[in-house]
Amino acid sequence: MNSLKPLYKYLGRKKGKVDDLVTKAYFLGKMNQDFLKFVPTPLNQHVQLANLNGNILHVNADSPAWAAKFRFMSSHLIPTLNKNIKQFQYVREFSVATRPIAKTLFTSSKNNISRQLSSVAKDSLLNMAESMVDGDLKKSLLRLANRHKTGDTSQKK
Repeated sequence: MNSLKPLYKYLGRKKGKVDDLVTKAYFLGKMNQDFLKFVPTPLNQHVQLANLNGNILHVNADSPAWAAKFRFMSSHLIPTLNKNIKQFQYVREFSVATRPIAKTLFTSSKNNISRQLSSVAKDSLLNMAESMVDGDLKKSLLRLANRHKTGDTSQKK
């Protein structure tokens, strides 16, 4: 029976189909970054390069509306891409499909959501903390209650 191996052991191979796939994905990711530089905002947030096949550039849009807007702009975009990006010099047409776009494949973004408590929630946590016997739980509740931020700093206790 074959045992399971970590994925990185397969991806690290020098020859084989997996290595070719990783290389192509990396190459398409780089081409996508170059491609999106020439697509106007906000359209560039809703389309993504899928593949380059001969003189056809395949593009995915995240909704039919954005696909239609991209098709409308494609006649202006082809000469710009031909002129500015070496890999796209032979592109003559686009193929646009509607598919959800994976935003995190080749970009690194972090969700830094600042969560704040209402004053009612803060008061409830403080009341709970006062009634606690366990010191660690009391500290945790007080720390959580400190997430409450007021608009006016002069109102802090």
